[in-house]
Amino acid sequence: MARRVIGLDIGTNAVRVSEIEVGPSPILRAFGQVALPPEAMREGEVVDPGAVSAAIERLWRELGLRKGEVRVGIASPRVIVRPVELPAMPDEELAGALRFQAQELIPIPIEEAVFDFQVLETTPPVDEQDAGTSRVLLVAAHRDAVQRVVDAVRGAGLRVGAVDVVPLGLVRTLADVGLGDEAGAEAIVSIGGGTTVIVVHEDGLPRFVRILGVGGRALTEAIARELDLPFETAESVKRQGDLAPDELGARARAAMERPLHDLLDEVRGSIDYYRTQSGAAPLRRVLVTGGTSRLSGLNERLGRLLGVQTEDARPRDRVVVGDIGFPPEELPTLDPYLPVPIGLALGGIGTARRIDLTTLEKREAVDRRVIAGIAAAAVVLLAVLTLLTTNKASAVAKARDNVTAARTANNRLQAQVSSLGTVQADQLQVDAIKTQVTGLLQGDVSWGRLLQGIARTIPSDVWLTGFQGNIAKASSGAAPSAAAQTAAGLSGNTSAAPTGNAAVTPAVAGAGPSGSITFTASGLDFTSVAAWLQRVSGIPSFSNVWVSSATRPAPTPGQPAVVTFTSSATFNAGARSDRIKQVQQDTAG
Repeated sequence: MARRVIGLDIGTNAVRVSEIEVGPSPILRAFGQVALPPEAMREGEVVDPGAVSAAIERLWRELGLRKGEVRVGIASPRVIVRPVELPAMPDEELAGALRFQAQELIPIPIEEAVFDFQVLETTPPVDEQDAGTSRVLLVAAHRDAVQRVVDAVRGAGLRVGAVDVVPLGLVRTLADVGLGDEAGAEAIVSIGGGTTVIVVHEDGLPRFVRILGVGGRALTEAIARELDLPFETAESVKRQGDLAPDELGARARAAMERPLHDLLDEVRGSIDYYRTQSGAAPLRRVLVTGGTSRLSGLNERLGRLLGVQTEDARPRDRVVVGDIGFPPEELPTLDPYLPVPIGLALGGIGTARRIDLTTLEKREAVDRRVIAGIAAAAVVLLAVLTLLTTNKASAVAKARDNVTAARTANNRLQAQVSSLGTVQADQLQVDAIKTQVTGLLQGDVSWGRLLQGIARTIPSDVWLTGFQGNIAKASSGAAPSAAAQTAAGLSGNTSAAPTGNAAVTPAVAGAGPSGSITFTASGLDFTSVAAWLQRVSGIPSFSNVWVSSATRPAPTPGQPAVVTFTSSATFNAGARSDRIKQVQQDTAG
C-alpha cells in the first residue's frame, strides 16, 4: 500500500484536512472540513484547545480517516519567518550558530521561543579562504502558541509529526503554477478568517513573508455591527455576495468597505516593502486564495492597487484529485481551501529538511531519556562502588583482626617480659604489623565521596556511559608535565601551579592515594564537553582533569548527534578515605 501523508489546517473558522498518497504524482485521496465555534481561534492561534480537538475528532469520524501522525500548520502575527545569510556550514553547526544569534534575529525572548530553520540555497565559495554562503529561512514562534496547537491535536487522539508554518505550505502547493519561464517573483496572498498570509517567492524560494492579524472575520463583524445582525447571519450575507437581496447586499457592501480598504492597504504596504528591498526581483503575478478571496471584485481591486496581474490560485494543478466525495463540477469551489492542507502534507514527502517547530520539544524528550540514562548509569556506578567498598571493608576487617591479634600477642609478651629476652624483637614485629596496616590503608580511596562529588557537579546535558578507577603504587619517578598532559587533549586544572615546565609532584608514601580515574561520557554538543571540564575541575579530590578525545558522529534522522568523549583525572590527597584514622584510633586504644 502506498504511503499517505496527512496535512491539517486549523483555520479561524474551520479545521481542514487533506490526505495525500505519495507517488510520482501526489494524489489527493481525502479532503474535508468542519466548522469551529467563533471564539475557538483568534488571529491564527488556538484559544480553546478543547473545541478544536472536538472539531478534529468529528472531521476524522466523518471522513473515516485512521488516527495516526499529522503535519499541522500555524499562522499568526506572532510567528516570525525571515531569511538570514550565514557562512556555509553543516546543519548541526548552523543550528548552534542560530541558537547563539537567535535573540538578535527574533523579537521574542529566547526563553519563550521555539525556532527551526531550513537552508534555501547555498552559494559556492569564491576561493580557498571563502566557505561560501547559505541562505537560511529562520522560523520562530512563541512557545505557548505552538504548545496549544500540539495540545489540540493530541486531544483528538492524533500524533503531531511536525508543526510547520502556513506560508511554506502555500509555496509548496502554488509556486510556479502557470508562471512559465518568465523571470521574476510571484506573490501569494491567502486571506483567511482571522489572518492574512503574504509570501513572495522566486522559483519556489521564499524571499519575504508577513502574517497579518486581520482577515474576513473583520468584514463579517462590520456587517453584524452596522446591520445589527447575529454573527452567523452576517457571515451568510457576506458569502452570498451579489446574490444577496439588493437592499441587504448594498448595505453589507457599504459596511465592509472600510475594513476591506484597510485590509487591502495592509497587503499593498507589505508587498511595497518587499519591492524596496535590495536585490528584490520584479513582481510578475499575485495569486489570491483563502475563504475571503471569493469576495466579488476582490481580485480586480487588489490588482489595481498593486499594478500587477492578479489571479485565483489553482491548487489542483499540483496534485491529482482522486475520489474525494465531491462531484467534478463542485471541485472549483474547493480551490480557496485546498492550498494550506495540501501544502502541509507535501512537506512530509521527500527527504529534504523541513521546518518543525516541535524540534525543541523532541530535544527535551531526548533530554528526559538522557536523564533516565544518567540515573541508570548512577545505579551501575553505585553497584560497582558498593562492590569496591565491600572488598575494602573486608580488607579493613582483616587488618583489624591482624591488629587485634598483634595486640593480644603484645599483651602476652608484656606479661612475660621478665622471663623473656626477646621482648624487643617482638615489639619490632608488632610495630611492623602496624606499619603494614597503615601502608595498606594509605592509598585507600573514598569512592563514595568521589561519586557524590561527580553527581553534584556533572552538567545537566552530560551523562556518563563508563567509569574506571586505578590506584597507583607509590613511585619516585616524575609524572608527566602539565604541558604533556595538555598536548594529549583538552585539559583543566584548578591548582595554582606556576607556568612553564614544572613537573607534577610524584606520589610518595604517606601523601595520600595516587592514581587516575577515566570517564566515558556523552553530551549534547561540544559546549557540554567544556562545561564538563569546568565543573569536574572544581572537585577538590581531582586534579589534572583533561579530555583526551571528543567525537560527534554523522546525525541519524530523528535522533540528535551527541558528542562522545573520554575524560581523565588524577587523585589527590582529598580522595583518601577516613578508615586509616579509625584504624589508628583503634590501635592506639
